[in-house]
Amino acid sequence: MKKSPEITDATRNKLIQAFCEIYKEKPISKITVKEITDIAGYNRCTFYQYFQDIYALLEYAESEMIATGLEKINALRLESSDFDRQFVLSLSDVLHEHDYYSVLLLRSGVGSDFFRKIKEYIIPVMMKRYHVSEENTRAVFCLEYCLSGMLTVLTHWLERPEDLTTEEFGTLIHGIWCDGPLVQLKE
Repeated sequence: MKKSPEITDATRNKLIQAFCEIYKEKPISKITVKEITDIAGYNRCTFYQYFQDIYALLEYAESEMIATGLEKINALRLESSDFDRQFVLSLSDVLHEHDYYSVLLLRSGVGSDFFRKIKEYIIPVMMKRYHVSEENTRAVFCLEYCLSGMLTVLTHWLERPEDLTTEEFGTLIHGIWCDGPLVQLKE
């Protein structure tokens, strides 16, 4: 008898949540399948029905986070005057909806493979938004710079979410994106 997609998704998500719980405290190389399954309430066989190993679980979780973010971003109107603010709020929403994913950003550095993947998907959206040609290498460098900064600030905010509400954070990033960081230094 085949499991329903809802049960399959729920099981997979419980395994990912358990992994993220442990990943907050330990590097991936020190995490065991047994730890994950003990927290999730499953046996090792169940884990291996979903993932080849812990690295495959991490890869899946990263891909899911990116796909969820892209789904939200693609739903935005590129020509909207507040696209930039809505863009940041959409990313924040993804993290609030799946708060266990935030550890993926927190444990990754700006130079990580995960950050590279995020930028790989977001840069084309931003190029389309600002009508930038792929041949404009200066623009690609600028977007790389801006997105790296935005992801770094997002990571900092995840470490200290009590400092700014989601709305305040979205407004700040929008201001940095549109007006530059020096304008934001003034209170």
